[in-house]
Amino acid sequence: MADTMDSYLNLLANVTILCTVAMFAAGIPSCLAIFKTGSTQNVPYLPFLMTLVNNILWFYYGILKNDSTLLVVNGIGGCLQIIYIAVYLYFALSRVKEMRQSLFAMCFMSALWFLLQNYVVEPKIIEDRLGLTASTITVLMYASPLAEIAEVIRRKNSASISLALTITSLATSTLWFLYGLLISDLYIQVPNFLGIPSCLIRLVLIYKYTGSTNQYQTYQA
Repeated sequence: MADTMDSYLNLLANVTILCTVAMFAAGIPSCLAIFKTGSTQNVPYLPFLMTLVNNILWFYYGILKNDSTLLVVNGIGGCLQIIYIAVYLYFALSRVKEMRQSLFAMCFMSALWFLLQNYVVEPKIIEDRLGLTASTITVLMYASPLAEIAEVIRRKNSASISLALTITSLATSTLWFLYGLLISDLYIQVPNFLGIPSCLIRLVLIYKYTGSTNQYQTYQA
């Protein structure tokens, strides 16, 4: 029975890795567009940065949990986000806003690391605090399309929603939720469970208002 469960877990982990990396790769078309036009116009910077922060948090959490699935996924995701950010900053005409956002992210990560290293002693508590922080940020990232959803409903036009990315996000959220169930980890279960209805709503809007174009928005977990 234990061997069967391990087989299911390994299969689920491998499929989850493939789907999540495919979702992270959604930034490639945006980078190609930047290279082609030499401009970052209409390509948002914040999703790249937020996904990188999320990758770092989950990678650290994976180290504490000794979870190879989290390490592989977020290691690859983090590297991709760094490439996206480097391309974006290279072609950006003005980097003031982007550098301000990056500085804020660095301060947040540094403060979190300082607090966990100096004011939390027990490894289990460090793991819990980090898991809570990572899952909270993931929930916020899943909630971020709410403004877009409201705009789609107002305009009755779903052209701003990427069908491919929405389907990939739905599959990824579902897989991570199932993975969290199998390893009994609420910090993985909760944010990805909440991400499922967000994706379903976007699919309904695409079906109702027809029309979709690629727009980079990355989520994880």
